[in-house]
Amino acid sequence: MCGIAGIVRFDGTTPDPHAVAAMTDALMHRGPDGSGTWTNANVALGHRRLKIIDLSEAASQPMLSPDGRFALVFNGEIYNFRELRVTLEAQGHRFRSSGDTEVLLKLYEIHGEGCLEFLRGMFAFAVVDCAKKTLFLARDRVGKKPVKYFHEDGVFAFASEEKALRTLPQCPRETDWEALHHFLTVTYLPAPLTGTRGIHKLPAAHCMTIHLESGRTEMRRYWSLRYAPDERKSEEQWSQEILSTLKKSVELRMIADVPVGAFLSGGVDSATIVALMSRLHPQPIKTFSIGSKNAMSELPDALRIASAFGTDHHPIVLEPDIMRTLPALVSTYEEPFGDPSVLPTYLLAKHTRRDVTVALSGDGGDECFGGYVRYPILRFSERWNRAVPALARSAVRGGARLFHRLRNDTFSYRNAVFHDSLTQPWPERVLSYMGGFTEEEKRRIETPLSARFPRSDEWFASRTHDARSRADDLIHQAMNADLETYLPDDLLPKVDLGSMAWSLEVRSPLLDQELLELTATMPARYHVRGWATKWLFKRLLRGILPEETLRKRKQGFRLPLDPWFRGELSPYVRERILGAPRSFWTLFDRKNTAAFLRDYFDSRVDRSPQVWMLLWLVEWLEQRERSVQNTDL
Repeated sequence: MCGIAGIVRFDGTTPDPHAVAAMTDALMHRGPDGSGTWTNANVALGHRRLKIIDLSEAASQPMLSPDGRFALVFNGEIYNFRELRVTLEAQGHRFRSSGDTEVLLKLYEIHGEGCLEFLRGMFAFAVVDCAKKTLFLARDRVGKKPVKYFHEDGVFAFASEEKALRTLPQCPRETDWEALHHFLTVTYLPAPLTGTRGIHKLPAAHCMTIHLESGRTEMRRYWSLRYAPDERKSEEQWSQEILSTLKKSVELRMIADVPVGAFLSGGVDSATIVALMSRLHPQPIKTFSIGSKNAMSELPDALRIASAFGTDHHPIVLEPDIMRTLPALVSTYEEPFGDPSVLPTYLLAKHTRRDVTVALSGDGGDECFGGYVRYPILRFSERWNRAVPALARSAVRGGARLFHRLRNDTFSYRNAVFHDSLTQPWPERVLSYMGGFTEEEKRRIETPLSARFPRSDEWFASRTHDARSRADDLIHQAMNADLETYLPDDLLPKVDLGSMAWSLEVRSPLLDQELLELTATMPARYHVRGWATKWLFKRLLRGILPEETLRKRKQGFRLPLDPWFRGELSPYVRERILGAPRSFWTLFDRKNTAAFLRDYFDSRVDRSPQVWMLLWLVEWLEQRERSVQNTDL
């Protein structure tokens, strides 16, 4: 696990070695155990190292091929590197190190871009081919490892994080207001958006070739899931194949030369990982949980699972310290981020790093096995629209609005939003379940600038069209849309950036490509049956997990933001948003934003996720203003 960076100058000059060194220094948190740079002609590479496998200097980067033709910087882990190495050695190839970096370099020497077909892991890497004069960039299939880049003023630069790009004078700094407009509804920024015009995210499962002399770039998608239900297998066959693949996935992700532990939330996914780890490891697994003092905390559930498997358990209780923590969060995550669970993720990683360097997580279970409650809701809403006459649906929608005006609480608000969403096609409808602003709510607080931008729901629907086209069933379409948007652009950066801020590597067995490809061939009825999510996954876990865990309703970590914002943080919320920097009011109308806050505090509707997004944008824009001022100095 590391941080990578690079610069290409198309004017023929050699990049300043101090410039690429400054980029790597900005990524020190991703790799505190070592650094290196390499420069050749008009290209330079930089690397920060977090030692996980092969702790010797033989595995340092940038790594060069024996003939000096290829130079590699690599962030991530190739879990099947030992199998690949055995095959390569049988072909007569020899290795100086014992880790996965040299195996990746050798695969690229032999297969070029085709090396991607062999890799089972999480990765972002760059390879310079000095003979062909190309730079090849690639990101793993689901987007565990990040890559950002810009191509401006005769310079192409890339890095694991934007803060490294910002060390360069050519780095773009203009705010992308349209991206912020979409963020308010989507609650995150889908690739390639970053919030800065000219800086882009390389999408998951994509690779990119930069021609070092001409400056020409080529990008392509190299992998995607195809949902092709296999009706020939029985439930028992599915269960055996899934469990066998998952066991292998966990086993591969326990390979490390440093201490390994696990996140334990109290839900089915993380409990499954801990259960399988406990079978593979003779000593008690170190597990780590975080919760709050409110009734929704999962700490008791996590403790129950830890006791069942005899883990060395480390729980922590979260306090409402948002005023002090939010600036650090915004600096860490770099983009507008509407998911409040970044706070516990960030603090859990900090706590975990005290004891281990690698932690396994349950991320990906919902995308792999159909775990989101919105999936059966989507199916119900489709049937509702087909079965109920339009006039009756209109009457129910009007009744929901009237009910909300009379009651004015969270339930009536969400009920009204849901029935309003039923007038839209389902891709647009999904956004009403995400906790952001509806299109109408957003337009009320925005300035006339937003009139230039398209509706975010329609924009999002167009961006998920390809993902939805790879499946016929509604459940599979929704799962793939989440796999290609919500997962790589919200859930995975939440974990990667939050953990790497503390030099902690997180591995996700449920996002193994072989497991994903297997479950994509499962008929949808095995994912969602009636209102039951993860139907088959939970059935195959009987006898492995406690029954109480399997019966537990999906909860997830929910911060008690609403009582915090209405209670001791109320003055902070008002003062912070209404005292926002000048740039904030480019997109937001001051009078209507103040009215939104009054309505929030005067009602019983929980709009804390929307308030969180406004607080984040205030801090994000303020940090950008300070950054520009410091650059000008």
